[in-house]
Order: sequence, then C-alpha cells, then structure tokens
Amino acid sequence: MSRTVTFGNEEEGPFYIQHIHRSGSFERTQHLHEMYEIYYLYEGERMYFIRDRSYLILPGDLVLINRRDVHATSDSDKLGHARVVINFSDSFLENAIKDAPYLLDALTHKTPVLRLDLPTCRLVKDMLGKMLHEAEVPQLGQIFSLRQYLAELLLFTARYMRIHPITSPEHVSPLHRKISTIVRYINTHFGEQIRLEELAERFEISPAYLSRMFKEITGFSMVEYVSLVRVQEAQKLLTQTNMKVILIAEQVGFGSLVQFGRMFRQITKTTPLRYRQSRYSSST
Repeated sequence: MSRTVTFGNEEEGPFYIQHIHRSGSFERTQHLHEMYEIYYLYEGERMYFIRDRSYLILPGDLVLINRRDVHATSDSDKLGHARVVINFSDSFLENAIKDAPYLLDALTHKTPVLRLDLPTCRLVKDMLGKMLHEAEVPQLGQIFSLRQYLAELLLFTARYMRIHPITSPEHVSPLHRKISTIVRYINTHFGEQIRLEELAERFEISPAYLSRMFKEITGFSMVEYVSLVRVQEAQKLLTQTNMKVILIAEQVGFGSLVQFGRMFRQITKTTPLRYRQSRYSSST
C-alpha cells in the first residue's frame, strides 16, 4: 500500500490510524500523550527513542508504547520509510479491557519492540490491512469494526509475548548505550538540579559532545527531555495523590510554580489543575 490513509484525530483520539510512505527526512519529537501507540514499519529504517533508550527499527518490527511514555522517532542513515501508526485511548476499548485486561500486556511490557519473523509479519500486515481498509470509507458500523480489529491485534500481541521470549534488541553502538545510561540517571534524579556540565563530568564526556549526541540519539535536547520527565512524573502525582500543585512542582524539580505551570501547559496543552480534574472525572 503506497497511498496515505488517515482516520481520526492524532492528538485527541479516542482512535487514530495512519498509513503513510515518506521518501525524505522526517523527525517527531516532544511526544508524550495519554494514548497508547502501536507502530509497524513496512519499509526502510527508523530510530525510535522510548523511555530510556534508542532502538533501530527494521521492517517487520512492531513497536508498542504505553501511554505517557516519552518517545520520539528520527531518521536512521537510510532515508525514506513506510509505516502505520495507531493511537487509542483507554475509553476506546474500555469494555474490552475490563473483560480482558491482558489486551494491554504488550503495551506495558518492559521491552517495547517485537522483532517478528516473516510468517508473523504476514499475519500482522493482514490485520493492519483490514483495519486500514475499514478506515478508508465511512460506513455502517465503522467504529465498531475498528474496535474489533484493534482488539484482535492486541490479543495477538498478548498471546505472542506468552509464547515467545522477548529480548531487547542490542544497542546500535557503545555511544547509544552510554546515552541510555545517562537517560536512566536523569529518570532517577529528575527532582534534583540537573546541569549539563555536571552530567558530562560524571559520565566522562565533553559537555558540547554530550549535548550534541543526546539530541541526535534521543531526538530531544537535554532541557526538553528533563522537562518531559518532570511533567510525566507530575501527571502521576496529580492523578494518584492529593498533593498540592505547588508541592508537586517542587518534588519533580521545577524551580517555581510559574515555571511548572508554563511547562506543563506547553507539553500537555492544559493546566495542572484541569488535568487533575479531567482525570478524576474520567475515573468516576
């Protein structure tokens, strides 16, 4: 399939699917959302940064990303790719997930990349093909059908992970491994002051080189990534605790409530209080 197929709203959901073929360079950064994401690569190669490390994605790889996981895609050495991406919210499969919570197993697994063999690739492409065909033309039962096809795909991934040992692909290079180590350090110490010079000294790398390689490998500048991790943690505290917003801002590492509010709005498109209220409303 070479034509572009798009259904739904990527940012708002509750269900979005797109198949696209790109011949040139493309990067996607600043990505942190409330929806789950499924990505399948038909052709080409892509770099995918997820949670705390980068992956080289090859044709036939299925990528499964939990909601609120920091992630970004960028070019590999080979430009041009064809892929399908699916975003969906909890509400889209709410009843199915209540009856079969294991449908989300692959999306919450510690390893987000399934490297499929050729027969399994054919099976996945067939499921995606049915979904894309359904998404092309509005018709009776379209949403119902898309919901059923998505549940079928998720059931496949849950069964696949129970049958096959899932191992994380190797790092592309020692430098990628080192950047991953630095990312994990940030993920643990985000509540503290994090300075480029101190990180460079700790991990024995020059500040300029660290800044450049961090951006190249993760898709984020150091400042962008630290802010995303802090907002990600704030989202958890806003929904899982009754802490005051000003205390959350301090705990996740922001220097002031104003700075926290500005960055939270920039990343989530809403305020901390509205985010807390919307999450509370959706759970009652």
